[in-house]
Amino acid sequence: MSSMPTQAPQRSLYPALHRLEERGWVTSKWEMAPDRNRDFKYYRLTENGRKQLVLEESQWKQMAEAVARLMWAAIEES
Repeated sequence: MSSMPTQAPQRSLYPALHRLEERGWVTSKWEMAPDRNRDFKYYRLTENGRKQLVLEESQWKQMAEAVARLMWAAIEES
């Protein structure tokens, strides 16, 4: 496994957050950060977002398990 941190390509985070917001999976709100004296936009998962997260996590685990089975089969054959 790589020791490099996972990073999203530049300029991809906010478009992704906007898409999630359009789908109703997150909400956003501007709030004043008390220690910084400026507004920040905060994002929160909605109830539908939590349900979607559970679904996506389940699908990810199934795919990861399938890939692991293929990799172990290839290792065992060599």
